[in-house]
This record gives sequence, structure tokens and C-alpha cells, in this order.
Amino acid sequence: MTDSIIQFPVKPEKFQAHDSKKKELLDAINNTTLVEKIFGPNNDITRCDWGPGRFDPNREWLKVLQFDLNEHLKNWMKQFKYETFTIHEIWFQQYATGGKHSWHVHGCNFTSVYFLDLPGETPVTQWIDPVTGNAHNFNVQEGDIITFPSWTVHRAPINQTKEIKTIISWNMYVDISDFYKATDEQSY
Repeated sequence: MTDSIIQFPVKPEKFQAHDSKKKELLDAINNTTLVEKIFGPNNDITRCDWGPGRFDPNREWLKVLQFDLNEHLKNWMKQFKYETFTIHEIWFQQYATGGKHSWHVHGCNFTSVYFLDLPGETPVTQWIDPVTGNAHNFNVQEGDIITFPSWTVHRAPINQTKEIKTIISWNMYVDISDFYKATDEQSY
């Protein structure tokens, strides 16, 4: 008996609205007052709206992003034959010098990270290969969105630059009802 390895493609995709929305999004995020700093022995997230706002659909920055993000995600889903998706929670995080977010996973189907502002040498998200245990950088640049299974162990390494990195992240559930329409003899 051989072991099976389930692979899932994770490729960065350029957010088509990035260039036209970046300034407006950053302005709205930087003017957000309902924020918190998450600090502990393994985390130092400079600013985020994870706790106070991640379920609030009326945040100004989310209004700027919502339509274009929905269009992006509809196109992303087509390659995997998912019917619909639900963003369960969405938030921004900013990392100034020394900022970091330790290794963690999320509790849904997929997690996405949109690299809204990735200046200079600010670090990108890293992930751990569950087979080898090796850490890798996601191959991304500013304006990219990556989407990966939420059980993927990942982190934001320490920002050792003088620049502020800004990401928007969300957890998403997908509808797989079409998969059940295939019989045992059919492939989907």
C-alpha cells in the first residue's frame, strides 16, 4: 500500500483592481479607528481589525474592495468547479518594524491573503510543507492574492524593514454540492 499525497495548486493571481484601488483602500484602512494591536510572545501585529470588525460588512475599506473582490473570487472558483462561496470573515493586518504573526492555521475551507502594500524588502507569507516540514515563501508580489487550504500552517515572518506591510485576509467556505451529482463511476 502506498501513501497518497493530495495536492492543491496555490498560485498567486494578480488582483486586477489593485492599481486602481490601492490608494483608496490604504487611505480607508489608515483612517479606520476601530482597530487593535495584537501583541504577545509570538505575535506583534501593529494594526488590524480582526477582533472588533471582522464580521462587519459596513467598514469603509470593505466597501471599496467588495465588488472587485467578489468578481476575482468568482473567477478563481471556476477552476475548481465550486458553485458558490461565502466569506466568513475578512480583516486587514499591518506590520511595522518588528511586526510578525506566528505559525497558525484557520478553521474553514480556504484562506486568502491579498498583498495590498508590500514595499521594499518587507517579508511575504511563509508556509510549511506538511510532508517535509520545510518552510517556504509564497512566491508573491504586491497586488497578488493567494488562496490556500485553511489547514496550511503559515505565518508572517518578522518585518525587519522600516516599511509597513499591509495585507487583507479572509476565510472562505465553498459550496461543493455539484460534486455530489457525479456517480461513483464518473469522474467530476
